[in-house]
Amino acid sequence: MEKFIKEARDTENAVEGCTNSCNLSEVLTVPDTKVNFNEWKKMDRQTQAAEVWGGQTLLLAAVLRARTLVPDPSLNQQLGRTYSNLRSITQILRSHDAQVEPALPPAPPPTLSVRTLAKLLSVHSNFLRGRVKLFLTDACRPDTR
Repeated sequence: MEKFIKEARDTENAVEGCTNSCNLSEVLTVPDTKVNFNEWKKMDRQTQAAEVWGGQTLLLAAVLRARTLVPDPSLNQQLGRTYSNLRSITQILRSHDAQVEPALPPAPPPTLSVRTLAKLLSVHSNFLRGRVKLFLTDACRPDTR
């Protein structure tokens, strides 16, 4: 997971100084990355999985859409790597039962709207360092719930 977090940070840093070519022509919906750690600890595993899975799904859709909105080939290449990494993380999440069928439909994850590539990549990096890392850290502990 650390490899994906490092790559997300590197990509975020690579577009930091980007100006007009990083503005998106439409608003993209991404997961809110704020995590209340006390609430997170109280959540059952299934609710945590639903939050992570919902956020992951939003990020995949946003990055895929951003690829069609960004004309710069080098930026598009960065987004291609980001998308590929997100798909790999999806496989990791599946292997840790993050895609579970809840007894009740989950509440939609809290979201943000982004208009720039820099903000999209910042959300991506923060989401990986937050909810995804918390979820996988718990999943890899021998005394998992």
